[in-house]
Amino acid sequence: MNKKKCALGLAAILAVTTGLTACDWPTESEDGSIFTYTDAQGNRVSYTADDLLNDYLQSGDSLSTEFDKVYEVLIRNYYQDPSQSSVLQELEADASSLVTQDKQTATNNANSNNTSFEEEFERILSNAGVDNVDELYQYHLYELEQERFQEDIYQTFGTGDTSVVGTDAIRDGYYMQNGERHVSFPASEEWGIGDDGWLKEQMPYHVRHILVRLSSATSREYTQDKISESTVLGEGGEATKLANVVLALAGATSNITSQGSSRWTFGTIAQQFSDDSSASSFGEIDIMTKSRGTGSDLVPEFKLGIYAYETLYNERTLSTTYGRENAYRLTPGLREDAVPNEDGTITDDMIDENQVLDDTGETVYNYFDDLGIGQIPFGAAVALLEEAKTITDDQGNAVNESNDTFFPRNVIYNKYFNKHNVCVITPNAIELNTQSNVLTEETKTAAAAASSTISGSHVTNENTEGVYVEQFGQLPGFQVDTRNILPQFEHNILTDSEGQVVLAVRAGTDSYQGIHFITIQRSALSQYGLSQSGDQYVENATQVTDQDVANISQYYTSATPSMSRYPTYGDGEDLTTYVSYNTQQDSEYTSRANEVAGLIQGYNDNLSTFQFQKLVEDGNIQFANDSVKSDMETYVQTSRQSNVDSEFTDWSDNWKEYAEMIEAQEQARAQGAGTGTGSLISEVCAVGYGSHDANDPLWQPGGACYYSTR
Repeated sequence: MNKKKCALGLAAILAVTTGLTACDWPTESEDGSIFTYTDAQGNRVSYTADDLLNDYLQSGDSLSTEFDKVYEVLIRNYYQDPSQSSVLQELEADASSLVTQDKQTATNNANSNNTSFEEEFERILSNAGVDNVDELYQYHLYELEQERFQEDIYQTFGTGDTSVVGTDAIRDGYYMQNGERHVSFPASEEWGIGDDGWLKEQMPYHVRHILVRLSSATSREYTQDKISESTVLGEGGEATKLANVVLALAGATSNITSQGSSRWTFGTIAQQFSDDSSASSFGEIDIMTKSRGTGSDLVPEFKLGIYAYETLYNERTLSTTYGRENAYRLTPGLREDAVPNEDGTITDDMIDENQVLDDTGETVYNYFDDLGIGQIPFGAAVALLEEAKTITDDQGNAVNESNDTFFPRNVIYNKYFNKHNVCVITPNAIELNTQSNVLTEETKTAAAAASSTISGSHVTNENTEGVYVEQFGQLPGFQVDTRNILPQFEHNILTDSEGQVVLAVRAGTDSYQGIHFITIQRSALSQYGLSQSGDQYVENATQVTDQDVANISQYYTSATPSMSRYPTYGDGEDLTTYVSYNTQQDSEYTSRANEVAGLIQGYNDNLSTFQFQKLVEDGNIQFANDSVKSDMETYVQTSRQSNVDSEFTDWSDNWKEYAEMIEAQEQARAQGAGTGTGSLISEVCAVGYGSHDANDPLWQPGGACYYSTR
């Protein structure tokens, strides 16, 4: 071996990561081989260092590690076997076609950019990490071979046993073969950390939502935000829509009476009101997982708000062993190496002391734990609907000289709805309900108890929770007993027509601002699903086999109802799964099954390292020397740990950023509390703007309702 090969070969590649020098060659056995591979047909092939290096030079430098090189050799050898000749011919034809496409792309780009074909084609070669057309062909061929080889893992997990479904093995983290349970991604001292499978590593959630866009709202304006409303008779606006969504979810008419049997489902309300593309699919969005959503297609208020609710506030999800054991995977502010206690409780040694909020010094975990879940009184929606268009007092005078910050709709919106922490909706009345034209006298009298405390020109105790009233509590949306979910609430919180708790959160990005109303159709912490017990929905402790209740694995099947492996119950009835939820169309079944399969297959960047480990441990790969085997193990260990560390860093950063946002919100809402000089305008101002005494100190300069002090 010469120095040129040494510089381009395996040893040089590994010099940085393993400490090898450029002349530390792998030790060969007496016959010159450094490892042997036995394929599925029992064919045994030996490889020398020259085999690897020569093949490396032929295929360009698109691969950057010794592990990748060895793995490539295994795959290329697999397709050289006579049994794969027809497949290889197909892949070779596809690779040639891709080269032809690259040439056409270079021609098109040259015409568009006023450059030459040679310049554009050289750019394509460079992007692929190759030097010429032959290497480009090999580049495409290997990509196609690798993709096809990977399909075998997805089909039978590389076992060759058609009774083993590879995608299911990746999903569940184990598979059954000949009556024995096999861990799909085992940890080992030699190969490093293992993996628990897609369900536990990614914690998938099936959620639905209704988005009410607030085009007039401003990002990170926590106390004096604004929402719009048309003043033209008969026309609605943001305030009206926001209120109507809440009323519809509760099954209430505009006169706050029950809709009875005509109550709309969550999906129907989403279809009618949601201001995004999910309206056409009855509020459904794609499956939410740990690695999908934060910082991209799902805002932290939505995604992390659900996780905080599920792991800190929702007692039902923690009522089973499965929920307790796995809640730590989603819980904010825990250490990377946190391991749950047997009873699922969090102890101080599990809390990440490095995740500390700058202003308070409190850990992220303790901050969210202390914060608790937010609440929005149903009466706020009633008041918002009645006061949506109010901009003058009873005498026609403009509210605070048309300062729209003081319009009743904005006062109510900021006090009760403008919250970026996840909230539930309670059957409570607020102070402004005392002036309602649609509520009963009993309700208005009870609402008076929600009044804030006034001291001179100050509001010293702003009531933000309201008081329970029977008129709201009797609405359909408050009939499910939710005390097993949030026992801190004496009365039931709002659920949709299917009994799912309705969460609400204010959120936004550069492209939109709005409020999400969310229901969790299937929680990742629910192993066996829910069943109705009296007026409550409870977690099933074991698999329900005679009812349409899928377990978590069944729920995320990648099969369609036409397939024999699609999960069933009873006498062979199809279970309702993510694939079949809310649809009966074959094309939609296929689309949703492919979505599940794609998420399962694509989540683990180290899938090839586990497959390689399996080949070694099963004896398919044998090393003639310890040096190369050690290099393989070092790379695999480092790669797995690096991915986990990187994901955890992103996870921690997202939680801390979200906590800091909520902290800023709470500080803004509390600013001047007890002095009347806070930036959150008091509801007292919305109540009294048309009937206050001109000498009332609240409305004098320096008073809580005097607009010029803002």
